[in-house]
Amino acid sequence: MAGVAGPMLRHDRAGAIRFLLGLLIGGLAGSVVLAVPFYVLGRLTEALLTEQVRWVVFGVVVVVAGVVDLTLRTPHVQRQVPQRLVRTLKPGPLGLVWGVDLAMLFTTQKTTSLLWVALAGLVLVAPGLAPALLAASWAVAWLAMVYLSVRRPTLIPIGEERLTWQDLVKILRRVSGTILLGTAVIGAFMLS
Repeated sequence: MAGVAGPMLRHDRAGAIRFLLGLLIGGLAGSVVLAVPFYVLGRLTEALLTEQVRWVVFGVVVVVAGVVDLTLRTPHVQRQVPQRLVRTLKPGPLGLVWGVDLAMLFTTQKTTSLLWVALAGLVLVAPGLAPALLAASWAVAWLAMVYLSVRRPTLIPIGEERLTWQDLVKILRRVSGTILLGTAVIGAFMLS
């Protein structure tokens, strides 16, 4: 979103602020909506499975996600937030719509499996944290977008830096896979 807000900051500072505020509000609303089914599913999982079984299942999810990332097969929907909305919506409503869309998590491309692991952790290990953690995560992501938009409103378009987007994604996925597998090994060692 820094790529959208950055040009707005150059040409329409008030519009960029409305966009970023809409993005915050929409993202918080979307994260709360997303938290409800994860909370309910997590509580149901708690009722049906013992804590030990939930930890084992979570460990398997972490290992599978690590392998998936290392083999560059991160699961995601091949869809991004609709770009055409930039031309049809005013900045505030645009931020609101994009915020909800991004915070719902399943409608945008994923670079690594870390998100899927975090969501599995909420369901299997800590469902009570889902509402607070998803909203807090969105707020942190929003702050990062604001920082990038304000600090570098003219970000270099992807592909014009030294690494291509595809190369960067490969690096990120391999690092993520390594971190996930390392975490699984350390977790298994600590739990045994």
